[in-house]
Amino acid sequence: MSERHAPIVLQNAVDQFQDLILRQGEHSVRAGDEVYIQPHVYLSLHLVQMRAQGWDVDFDDVAAVSGASALFAYQPGEFMPKYAHLHVDPDARIAEATGFGYAWADFADTEGAWQLVVEVVDSGRSAKGWDWENSLFAGYQDAAKPEGRQVFAMADGPETYAKWLAWSEFGQWVERMQGWGMARLGRHTARVETRPADEVALRVMRDLVAWSVRPPDAVGQRFANATFGLAGIESYAAACEDSDPNEDWTACHDVNGQWTLRNSTGVYLGRVAQAGLFPERVNRHLRSAASEYRAAYESWKELYYRYLGHRVPEAARKTAEHRVAGAAAVRQGLRHERAALAEVERALVVLL
Repeated sequence: MSERHAPIVLQNAVDQFQDLILRQGEHSVRAGDEVYIQPHVYLSLHLVQMRAQGWDVDFDDVAAVSGASALFAYQPGEFMPKYAHLHVDPDARIAEATGFGYAWADFADTEGAWQLVVEVVDSGRSAKGWDWENSLFAGYQDAAKPEGRQVFAMADGPETYAKWLAWSEFGQWVERMQGWGMARLGRHTARVETRPADEVALRVMRDLVAWSVRPPDAVGQRFANATFGLAGIESYAAACEDSDPNEDWTACHDVNGQWTLRNSTGVYLGRVAQAGLFPERVNRHLRSAASEYRAAYESWKELYYRYLGHRVPEAARKTAEHRVAGAAAVRQGLRHERAALAEVERALVVLL
């Protein structure tokens, strides 16, 4: 192999993926001492890109400022409503809060996708693509003939891996994305001007309250059959309780990636209070809200780890006792969610 065809790999991106995701050996992301199972991969891979470029943020920061932590939706048997956050322009929200500029570029075929990956990697950045969840391309190996080329890819969900894709495998991914109308790649552009931190926090707080009752109009129209916010959580609790105990019913696709964000919301609000962006009489409410969101998260963990999650034996998940107990855990989380929102509303009354 000539030197011209030596592999090019962005080790900083690979290291961040290893640290945040791959080392757990399962579909997850690490945030401090927490490991969030089945997170929103769009956000976790965005985080990998940010950390690789030197941004000192974690998953909780990204989830809160992106708008994802405020959007909870449930529709029986459907998993797309859990991705509602993708329709509130999370890239722009993250950029305004952190300065991490972002843009997407389309490609027409496998050669175009290859050229785009090469261009982005040569600039020292990774390229995020769509898939069953999302993929991150962080390297390439050229060859004298196209069929000898390889692309280094990292993904989390349904499989978690960091590996070289053969040219034929990369072409299969391109064909799949073309069929889905998702033939594009996203990458960091440049550091951009940020909005003041208090303005960002105020928007997060307002969205938490407003979207707990009704989602943004465009989101509500796109997911017209989904139930959002507090009503969505109650609807999910009822589904846990009313599901047929003779069938395997797992706390998974309908809501995964959303319950972990209860904790991200609390962590973010606690950080806002600690930063002293607002008067102390506001910060007291934010600290209380953070505590309630943590309690809500613990209730959802009961549902997932004790009653109806993947790690619970199937025979146990099928029992009426587990369904009822799972519903009770969700409703306990809902009570904490309501209490948290009441504290956020009190903070907003002081501010506005």
